[in-house]
Amino acid sequence: MLEFTGENEMGQSKEELWPHFTDTDILAECAPGCKEMNLVSPHEIEAVMAVGVGSVKPEFDVDVVVTRTDRPDVLEMKATGHAPRNEFETVAEMELRENDGGTTVVWSASADVSGTIASLGGRALKSVTNRLVEKFFSQMQEKANEGVPAESELEAAPEEDAALESDN
Repeated sequence: MLEFTGENEMGQSKEELWPHFTDTDILAECAPGCKEMNLVSPHEIEAVMAVGVGSVKPEFDVDVVVTRTDRPDVLEMKATGHAPRNEFETVAEMELRENDGGTTVVWSASADVSGTIASLGGRALKSVTNRLVEKFFSQMQEKANEGVPAESELEAAPEEDAALESDN
């Protein structure tokens, strides 16, 4: 199990940022390697992500379930990804905390990775993940700074749906 944590400072209030973090069009534009992202329901997203770690560059079909929202404070998601000879499962949480004139985004994720990509080792995966996360937040900050219109589309799955999804 790989564990990731971090904090990013952003210049807007959490109320201003929340729609950006919950708009799938903006998420698709900001997520490095995202080739496609579709909102299936307010709590389900399907995406195609290409992630390169060294010479291994799998393209994952990703299913995401929003497991918790507390607007505009907390967003939690579960994701599973499948690619030839590679798989991952992850749980990610993001908390938005007001600070002097902006927001600190505190995030964490745990991931179970298997297949060819896992053979590259935790250090390589953490390095790539940290680079991708920094790029994501940089692009998200750019969108927010430019005043790109955003519409909040995501909400938490009903508990029974989230439980069913975690069994799949």
